[in-house]
Amino acid sequence: MCKLDEILSKENYFEKSFLIDAHLTSQKRSFSLRFLIDSDSVVYTIIHSNLVDKVCEKLRIQPILLAKKKLIRDYDEKIFKKIITHKILLNLIIESHKELIVSMLIADIDHHEVILSKL
Repeated sequence: MCKLDEILSKENYFEKSFLIDAHLTSQKRSFSLRFLIDSDSVVYTIIHSNLVDKVCEKLRIQPILLAKKKLIRDYDEKIFKKIITHKILLNLIIESHKELIVSMLIADIDHHEVILSKL
């Protein structure tokens, strides 16, 4: 059982948030970083706007304009002050767990580079 499976199987999983190392991938390129996993309060996966340029440059991708703007809540239930207009699409790998094509909304989030929703 990989570390992610152990975390997800714990009884208190929905009561806590966890930090875990992960990899974003696209076209055989990879970008490593630390994610906050918060499945209880976050509906969307969110990436910090300051990190997007680095990720897009390294993985050779472009942000995508959303068909409809979004106003969402942060992991601490505060509403984001900015309306979210863009996302990026990437593959996500956490240890041996691979999630293909994860949509990540771009926003200015506090304290973390990426907040991962339920997969």
